[in-house]
Amino acid sequence: MLILYHNRHSFSVDNNTRTYLDDYEKFLQKPVNYWYLNSSKRQRINLIRRRMWYLLKNNRLVFQQLLAREDYGSFKAAEQTVQKIYQWLTTLPQEIELKPEIDLNHWLLDLKLEFHHLLEESEQPETEKVSKKQAHLHFHQILTGRDDSEKRAKFHKLIDVLLKEQWIAGTENGDVYLFKNNNTGSRLRIAALYYALDKLGHIETRLNAPQIARLFNSWLSHNITPDSFVKAFQSEQLDSFNCGPNHNRYKHVQDCKLLIRDL
Repeated sequence: MLILYHNRHSFSVDNNTRTYLDDYEKFLQKPVNYWYLNSSKRQRINLIRRRMWYLLKNNRLVFQQLLAREDYGSFKAAEQTVQKIYQWLTTLPQEIELKPEIDLNHWLLDLKLEFHHLLEESEQPETEKVSKKQAHLHFHQILTGRDDSEKRAKFHKLIDVLLKEQWIAGTENGDVYLFKNNNTGSRLRIAALYYALDKLGHIETRLNAPQIARLFNSWLSHNITPDSFVKAFQSEQLDSFNCGPNHNRYKHVQDCKLLIRDL
C-alpha cells in the first residue's frame, strides 16, 4: 500500500493523492488470482486484502494519519500504525460481524505472532478490553446532557468553536477533523481541553486514559504518537493541570475554559 502511495505521491504531475484511499479500497474489493503462486500463498494474500478492506471501511483514520506523516514510509511509522490497528481491534466485541471469512481472533493472533515484541512494549495495565457498551461509545456520549440529542448538540457546538478558533480544520471525511497545532505542546493543549471540559462540568462519563484517547482519535486527526497520546490522559498527568498561575499548564487550562465558556 505504501509503495503504491509513494509512487503516486512522487510522480503525479498535479500531486493528486487525495483520492488514493478511495482508489485503494476499490482495488481491494475483488480477490486476485496470481496463477504463478501456489494455493496457500494466494489464500494468504487475499486474506490480507480482505482485512485491509475492512480496516479502510471501518477505521480509515489510521491510514489517513499514516499517509499524513512526512515519514510515512519509515519503519517507525509502520510500527506505530500496527500498534494503532491492534489496539483498535481489541476494542471490537467478539461477536461483531466482520467481512465473511475474517476471523477476529485469528487476526489478533497473527498480529501477536508477527509483532509480539512491538505489541508487548505498547501494552499498559489500563489497556484491558473495554466492555461492549464502552466499545461503542462516541465522544458526545461522555458529555453531560439530558439526553443523547442534547449531548450530540453540545459536541457539535464544541466542534464549531474549535473550527472558529482554528484549532481544527475539516477533512474529506466529514466526521474527522485535523488538529492544526501539530507542534511542540500539541498533546498538552488537547489534554488541557479535556481537563477544562471536566472541570466545567461537561464530562459525565469518566474513562481511563486509553479509552479517552480512542474517543478523541475517533474524530480528531493528529500526529502525536499513540503511547504519548494515551499518556496525556493518565490521572497523574491530568492532575498536574491543578497548578498555580506561574505554570504553563495553568495558562493552557485558562485558555481552554475561556474557549468553551458558552458550551
